Amino acid sequence: MPLDPVEQTRQIKAASDIVAVVGAYLSLKPAGPTFKALCPFHNDSRPSLDIDPRRQRYRCWSCSAHGDVFTFVQHMEKVGFKEARNLLAAKAGISLDEVTTPQDQARSRLLDVVRWAEQKYQECLLESPAAESARRYLGARKLSGKTVRDFGLGFAPLEGDWLTHLATAEGVPLELLQEVGLVAPRAEGRGFYDRFRDRVMFPIRDVQRRPIGFGGRILPESPLLPRAPKYYNSAETPLFSKSDVLYGLDHARQAAANAGYLALVEGYTDVMMAHQCGVPQVVAAMGTALNARHVRQVCRYVHKVVLVYDADKAGQIASDKGLEQFLPYNEIEVAIATLPPGLDPCDLLVSPGGVEIFTRALATAVDALDFSLDRLFAENPNPSVEATRRIVDKILSRIALAPMARSTAFQVKVELTVTRLAHRLGLRQETVWARLGELRKEQQEQERKQAARNAANESGYDPDEPAEEPRGEPTQKPRAGQAATMERQLVELLLAEPTLVSSAAKVVDIEQISHTGLRRILKEMYALDSAGQVADVDAVRECLRDRPDLADVALRLQDVGQFMQDREEWLGRIVKGFARLQLDDEQRAMKEQLATAGDGDAAMDLLRRMQKAGRPAKV
Repeated sequence: MPLDPVEQTRQIKAASDIVAVVGAYLSLKPAGPTFKALCPFHNDSRPSLDIDPRRQRYRCWSCSAHGDVFTFVQHMEKVGFKEARNLLAAKAGISLDEVTTPQDQARSRLLDVVRWAEQKYQECLLESPAAESARRYLGARKLSGKTVRDFGLGFAPLEGDWLTHLATAEGVPLELLQEVGLVAPRAEGRGFYDRFRDRVMFPIRDVQRRPIGFGGRILPESPLLPRAPKYYNSAETPLFSKSDVLYGLDHARQAAANAGYLALVEGYTDVMMAHQCGVPQVVAAMGTALNARHVRQVCRYVHKVVLVYDADKAGQIASDKGLEQFLPYNEIEVAIATLPPGLDPCDLLVSPGGVEIFTRALATAVDALDFSLDRLFAENPNPSVEATRRIVDKILSRIALAPMARSTAFQVKVELTVTRLAHRLGLRQETVWARLGELRKEQQEQERKQAARNAANESGYDPDEPAEEPRGEPTQKPRAGQAATMERQLVELLLAEPTLVSSAAKVVDIEQISHTGLRRILKEMYALDSAGQVADVDAVRECLRDRPDLADVALRLQDVGQFMQDREEWLGRIVKGFARLQLDDEQRAMKEQLATAGDGDAAMDLLRRMQKAGRPAKV
């Protein structure tokens, strides 16, 4: 019989000593009863990360990163709780007997069929005589055999039914191949045909290096070239969306963490050649313009991105668009690296001295605002009145994209930019600042309208602010001040001391919790306790798989609650506080009724009820 997932989680945690797990990633030094390390979650120059073997927790006293062994692996590997749990289970030699959902099973089947296709394409490239022209093409691009194997390159032959025949012979369902976008039904309804033909195949992988789709580059001498696109990506599928994926991120993420930035280029071969030449912190967008989802991917791994473009007009336009995507994000610094005109990174890297030129371009990448300003001044050495207005608005509109709360360093950069802009164009600084204020107001109004449109799709948690409940559960008017504090303290206490959950459930009703995020956590704890289970943080985390944000919050609240001493007394004080608030609510309601009751029997009855409730009426 499969183990309860909660019990398996506890078993994995017990087998995964946090010192050993963190020590596999970082160099640890003993410091009394704990261990110290340089924090990997910020630019740490002195050991700020504290690893506590007694509590099996870590905490950075500089950037406040903290959690348990699961959280650490989640942040280091950039994966969710389930994937971190699986990784730790594998390291501990624990076999997981998980009950998979139909959705999990369907996704697993799709991953299996893409993996099968990747293997077949690669075998064709490496072994088939039909792939000779593809091997010559890759050789001409100077890609080594190791690079070809590391990135899993393959080849789709010219025949229109090569993959469908293989699938039929090996019992691979053609319907699954259709679902992942590799085959399509024939118009006349007789079977399927291959969607990729006479193309070098580039597997597109997720950060766990699982193939989820393909990009195909048609061969230069292909007879299909006149009527087919040069590059062709997998169709949108349950596994793959080109707007979500950065090519090469599975190879680049650790190198980027070490380098402190990700470099963003345009093509598959650019990424592969950079890795081959010892510059592994390089990724590419999937043949589509940069968008907010790409930016959020980058923000998970680094705090700086270098946009790499050549110096021609198309490169300048692309750099402008890329900059506009990144500026609205507080946590990311943007720089621009320009290459010699007419050379993409792959061509540059294989040319004499190209590696040095490329690495120097990355190392000397110019801050994005400075880059824009320099280029505009170079294009308009003696601007007219209208050109001056356009320059001012173009630079200030980009600054307006950035949130007001960005770092002090960014604010210094803005002041220097405004000063330089005013001086170069002969304007008063006050005028430039006033225009920036106008553009910021316009940007904020646009953001408010966009937020209103997206509100139904957004969810989040802030323990100090009321939050939307995503499942339409009834809510009461959120309280402020003391109520919010007591609600948070109750959840902190119970997560630290699950044996008190039964006592709390008898006296604090779930509807008394106004904050919807806290209410969801408490509701799960009450349900676990009612079912006879221990309502500890591991059990709660399993119940919150649909809300990983709340699972992280629960861990943080438990961390605070563990510092509470005399927890039964704490619970008594909190319960009395809830009782006082309930009494206040009742008194307030009766006063409102009294104000409209007049001077008759109803008023006297209300006065008696208020006095009986424990407080003299004030009329």
